[in-house]
Amino acid sequence: MQLINWLTLHENFINQLWVFVLISMAVLYFVCNLLPDRIVGNILPLHNVFRPKKNVDLDYQSIGYAMLHTKWITRFTHYTIILDTMLWFVVFQSWHWSVPYIVLLAILVQSLFIGEKKFGVSFILMGLATCAGAYGFIQFAGMHNALLVSKVILMTGGLVRMIGHSAELMPPLLLEDSDQFVKLSVKNITWKIPVVAFIGIIAEFASGLPTRLFPVQINFLYQKLFRVNPETTLPWQEIEVSARKVLTGGYSESDALRNYYNSIMKDA
Repeated sequence: MQLINWLTLHENFINQLWVFVLISMAVLYFVCNLLPDRIVGNILPLHNVFRPKKNVDLDYQSIGYAMLHTKWITRFTHYTIILDTMLWFVVFQSWHWSVPYIVLLAILVQSLFIGEKKFGVSFILMGLATCAGAYGFIQFAGMHNALLVSKVILMTGGLVRMIGHSAELMPPLLLEDSDQFVKLSVKNITWKIPVVAFIGIIAEFASGLPTRLFPVQINFLYQKLFRVNPETTLPWQEIEVSARKVLTGGYSESDALRNYYNSIMKDA
């Protein structure tokens, strides 16, 4: 209760920060979808995961996830994605009662475009479960308190996940003009790092949306925990092998990532 009182005391600041982060996320999606690759790709790794066409490419999304989350700290800081999804449903409910159902419809459509039936069933069931969890949280805490807590946890999650990524190798083009992953050190820090850090917070905040990293983690869980073999998408073992090849050999080890790299370097 003391935590709720403290949050309520700072509610104006929290709401102002929330609006700023939401607008920043909208700008991020706008930039990733409309600006040329050679501009965005130099400051935001794998920016095309925010595009609808890549959003339904589960193999591409999963390889990218496995590639950028190899350390225990990075994985640990991303374990809240399912919780974030539930909290986003709290936010959606606060906007209008119909919004959660629109998002569930989007999950259904995304599942159909992905085309893997076993994954689709798991994705839809988990979407319903997180939506139900949000309603339960609202009933328990009340809409005002549930929304306030959701905003704080969602924004904090973006910051924590970005910090977790500092343990990973830096993706291509951030520290040098090559398709290789590079270790960050004092000697090779450039102006891009603080810029990427801010953008990374917004990108990680957006990663908690029900249609972003949530399906990737469902893809991992339904295969690893329940030993289900997909029919039309890659088994997780192959995803991890592909990710390791790219980490050691660069984007050239993957056709999709090689094309992505070339699209950034074109006219550079």
